[in-house]
Amino acid sequence: MAETVRDALVVLFCAAGILFFVGGTVGLLRCPDLYARLHPSTKCDTLGACSVTFALMVYSGPTFDSLKLLAVVFFLMLSSATCGHAIGRSAFRTRVVPWHKPGVEPWPPEEEP
Repeated sequence: MAETVRDALVVLFCAAGILFFVGGTVGLLRCPDLYARLHPSTKCDTLGACSVTFALMVYSGPTFDSLKLLAVVFFLMLSSATCGHAIGRSAFRTRVVPWHKPGVEPWPPEEEP
């Protein structure tokens, strides 16, 4: 009985991870510019990787490997958001213009002092 519940949780977490990975991939393909693509690449891929890692934790059981996988989840969540912020900030500072409709003037970045 316990193995059936464990296997069901593993399948559930893996399915959620695959769903987030597919959603992030569709978001990368559909979004028009760098700023919009940062959201699915950081959020969806982080949630997908964390879900699959949680599935591995449930599958391995209460072992030292689960503790290592928990550390992987922690650093994954920390680094993904930080990298996304750094990429967006550097794009803004180098004046990468966001996507805009034809005929609409994009907002100009403010001059730095």
